[in-house]
Amino acid sequence: MPSAIHEQGYRRYEARGPLRQLRFWPITREALRMLLQRKAFLALLALAWVQLVARAIQIWVVTQYPQAGRLLPIDGRLYGDFLSAQVPFVLFLMVFGGAGLIASDLRTGAILVYLSRPLTRRDYVVGKLSVLLLLGLFVTLAPGLLLYLVGLALAPGQYLTLELWWIAPGILLQSLVLVVPLGLLALASSSLTRRPIVAGLGFFGLFMGLEMARGVLRQIFDQRWATLLSLQADLRSIGAALFGNALRRFEAVPWHEAALALAAVCAVCLLVLRARVRAVEIVR
Repeated sequence: MPSAIHEQGYRRYEARGPLRQLRFWPITREALRMLLQRKAFLALLALAWVQLVARAIQIWVVTQYPQAGRLLPIDGRLYGDFLSAQVPFVLFLMVFGGAGLIASDLRTGAILVYLSRPLTRRDYVVGKLSVLLLLGLFVTLAPGLLLYLVGLALAPGQYLTLELWWIAPGILLQSLVLVVPLGLLALASSSLTRRPIVAGLGFFGLFMGLEMARGVLRQIFDQRWATLLSLQADLRSIGAALFGNALRRFEAVPWHEAALALAAVCAVCLLVLRARVRAVEIVR
């Protein structure tokens, strides 16, 4: 009498219920732990909060001497200038914090270990990207909202009005606009090499190279669309639309065009990550 034979095929590993939606978190936590062990990195994070003190003093001065508001406005322009001044800190965090996130794993082969576990490629990318998002929001969103609370405390009569209700949502939106494209660009740069220093230089070189290309095409050939090549100009255009800050002539592009340019950058970075992050390494 023949015995019953049941085919046992591959069954995907299913994590415990509470871990299914947060499988990326151990990757984020470990990367943050390693970064925060560096004293120089902690000093950079602390330095990024110095501007908050200066801007808080600016609000206090204007509340004590209203005539100073002509030179030191404390309306939406204050927060637009604040976030714009935080861009260099975001860049340095992306360079020093993001350069080795994938490059080091490619060099050591750790990426194969990650993806051989019950983790998908999306879990891996989200885990690494979350590191940069948390760091970026720590120097943009967190001090920006704290500065808004300072404004509410020192000048409630001005901030508790319908004219300025949009400042807090604007801070959130502009912080995400600053951090997400730059974080994806840093992560994509890290995935293209095995050496973190090359990834950092590549990210910074690409950011500055696009700015130089914008300047050449704009000044010599007077091509308005060239402004869209500059990530810095795109970020400033969206910030100006949110907070009413003045733009230099060569940065005056519609905010929706700048948003499309940043969306295109994000899409290209995601395609690069999709091609570079894989569990099987192809040797040519």
